[in-house]
Amino acid sequence: MADLDQLPGGSDFNRPNVARMYDYYLGGKNHFPADRAAADKVIELSKGHVREAVLENRAFLARAVRHLARERGIRRFLDLGAGLPTQGNVHEIALETAPDALVAYVDNDRVVASHGRALLAGDPRVRFLEADLRRPADIVALVEREAFPLDRPVGVLMVACLHFVPDEEDPAGIVARYRDLLPPGSHIVISHVSSDPVPGAMAAAGGVYNHANAPFEARRREEIARFFEGLDMVEPGLVPLNEWRPDPDAPPLRGAFLPVLGGVGVCS
Repeated sequence: MADLDQLPGGSDFNRPNVARMYDYYLGGKNHFPADRAAADKVIELSKGHVREAVLENRAFLARAVRHLARERGIRRFLDLGAGLPTQGNVHEIALETAPDALVAYVDNDRVVASHGRALLAGDPRVRFLEADLRRPADIVALVEREAFPLDRPVGVLMVACLHFVPDEEDPAGIVARYRDLLPPGSHIVISHVSSDPVPGAMAAAGGVYNHANAPFEARRREEIARFFEGLDMVEPGLVPLNEWRPDPDAPPLRGAFLPVLGGVGVCS
């Protein structure tokens, strides 16, 4: 495990970081007091249910990656806004199913990227790149240069990251540019916090994230559905995470108090 204290300087560790807060929700070790204080406030506002949402999101990611590797033959995975590597990483799931898979993680936080590279060093099948998911053309060029050629379908993961892209930056347009740049047959996996059932709780949580390194914006279902325009939806479509192809042998998920929707679309 890399030591966070030995990472490059220049970052404000007194400001909450959404990647480190997520690591804290998952029970990881890569966070600072400011991250823990902010995360504890979100946990309090959600009456503890944010951790349920985070665990459901992680389970959805695992099911989606397994489905893409087993059922769809995907061998290239691009995890955008990846955050810190923690348990149940994309490369662990993909490589367990398909040892010939290649995985590229992308995050725009320099410290997160540096820590990710330290944690993942030694496996030539995995890369951790520093770049901003809001620049699709730059990321595609970087992936081809540093990770793998985009000469076959890719599984692109935008899991729990687009709610940190504000409306004025056109998140639906960003997804559409990836759709147009990816090879046909590529799959785009998205999960996003919904504001529909409990907008008050979402607004309160968003207030905490406004003091972190990235704002938070829950969206209505119809807004999240726009991200999949121009894509062919994989059944069962855009649904609460616990309803997306649940594992028949796993304990049933009851659905998080903080609602998160997810789906998978295919580029034609």
